[in-house]
Amino acid sequence: MITGDFAEALAACLTMDAVKDCFRQRIAVHGYTASACGAFLPADNGPETHFFFQDWPPAWIELYVRRNFVAADYVVAESRRRIAPFTWLEAKAERTLSRAERDIWDTAAEWGWTDGFSVPIYGPGGYFGLVTMAGKEQPMPSALRCELHQLAFLTHERCRTLTGVAPVADPQATLTHRELECIRWVAAGQTDAAIANLLGVSQTTVRSHIDQARRKLGARTRAQAIARLVLSGLS
Repeated sequence: MITGDFAEALAACLTMDAVKDCFRQRIAVHGYTASACGAFLPADNGPETHFFFQDWPPAWIELYVRRNFVAADYVVAESRRRIAPFTWLEAKAERTLSRAERDIWDTAAEWGWTDGFSVPIYGPGGYFGLVTMAGKEQPMPSALRCELHQLAFLTHERCRTLTGVAPVADPQATLTHRELECIRWVAAGQTDAAIANLLGVSQTTVRSHIDQARRKLGARTRAQAIARLVLSGLS
């Protein structure tokens, strides 16, 4: 099985460069000449970008940064609102490109990339990963789409394992039993007074537990704390 052989090759990769080379060789068979793999980790001030590898020509990366293409990269935006993998042309056909987005598309075409394939990867706690590859427009039969999806997923997971990047911090490992209990009651719609009565403690103690839980969850508000609890499967 092709993906089975690829999985074995990835397992033998002990560095990010080795993973990048392995992925490059495999997707080159299908005409893709550049790629990137990374994750957007949840944070208070918005998602933090964490690149596992970027296999683009150095001149393109310099251009991408200098012209601030990241601010208008519709491939990333489309990946955040989709679950299934997609080609860049499919995404382009379903949206009206802004001037900045059109500029990225035209510039990429000048470099020979007239289409690409992107694979969104989701995990608990708001974790979002992305593997994208650039090439030329070509037919995309279901068998090829499935193969590229699997190759991307396996590559992302190997990168995540090598770097030790966790999909999400485990709230249960940091919250005390009482903090978790209180924030769960908040999620159930109970007031501080009602929670205090249920637990046989003061409202001040309840508020203290909830505030501690909120801080440990990295949330600014109770609503945000509850959302992170739900995403972690602990509500």
